[in-house]
Amino acid sequence: MGKAKLTNWMVILNPQAGSGQGRKDVEKIRKRLHKAGFQFELFISNYPQHAIHLTMKGIERGYRKLIVAGGDGTMNEVANGVLQQQVCAPSEVIVGMIPVGTGNDWIKTFGIPNNYKKAIKRIRKGKTILQDVGLINYQEGEQQKQRFFTNMAGFGFDALVAQKANRLKEKGHTGWRIYLQSLVTGYLNYQTRKVSLRLDGEKVEDLIFSTSIGIGKYNGGGMMQAPGAIPNNGVFQVTVIREIGLGGILKNLPGLFNGQFVNDERVSVFQASKVVVASENQIEGEADGENLGNHQFELEILPQQLQVIVGKKSKVKLHE
Repeated sequence: MGKAKLTNWMVILNPQAGSGQGRKDVEKIRKRLHKAGFQFELFISNYPQHAIHLTMKGIERGYRKLIVAGGDGTMNEVANGVLQQQVCAPSEVIVGMIPVGTGNDWIKTFGIPNNYKKAIKRIRKGKTILQDVGLINYQEGEQQKQRFFTNMAGFGFDALVAQKANRLKEKGHTGWRIYLQSLVTGYLNYQTRKVSLRLDGEKVEDLIFSTSIGIGKYNGGGMMQAPGAIPNNGVFQVTVIREIGLGGILKNLPGLFNGQFVNDERVSVFQASKVVVASENQIEGEADGENLGNHQFELEILPQQLQVIVGKKSKVKLHE
């Protein structure tokens, strides 16, 4: 893409991101963008899924350059807006990120600095890739639903931890410690279930503790649960943790943050473009940290759908 033109940007800011940090930093972000020379219109996301609506309306009005000022959940909503709208091809829209969230896991794969000034500098540079996107079909209550995700989906224990972390965020807690706290308290309330997985037709059925399906490498505030994930290669990395016990979790805790836990004999890693996750009992699900239904999930990867601005430390091949 080359150096970005600084006119006609739409900024979507989530005031709840970072447990309210977005609300505190509205003017700081506005001033930094002005100082960097951006011409933009700022929109505030006021309730869950509002950013989806704002994105779709913005694209209808002619915006093709978007900046997400929020966390992984806000990026998820903006991506859903880009992919749901029917005004233009999703790949014609450019999405940059100013991280304001608590976990900020998406940025770790794409080399975006967790710093307003440096993140805005990367947006000015304008280096982009077309990243893969995941599509999930799932049931919530009696309703059949569909959602896109940009980073990682998790099922079983993974999703329970996300659920607990979201509750702590709602209470105003911040920082990576909320994920560690959720990990510990979640284990005390979790029962390993018999889960059936279909991975491009291959069947895996076992007592499964957790399943992570990654486009990006990180979730849960920096845990590298899909260390081999490449966000533009057209396949998910699927990490399956079988029944592991508390001792196994504690043994592998450091390895969760550098990817080495996949060497444990109770962990299996697959690649697949289509995945079905099902259980006779209810099983929790989440995508990009947002909680989903609790029964059966069908996932499909959509190759190179979303054009995103990346940082200089991103090792993903650039889209020219």
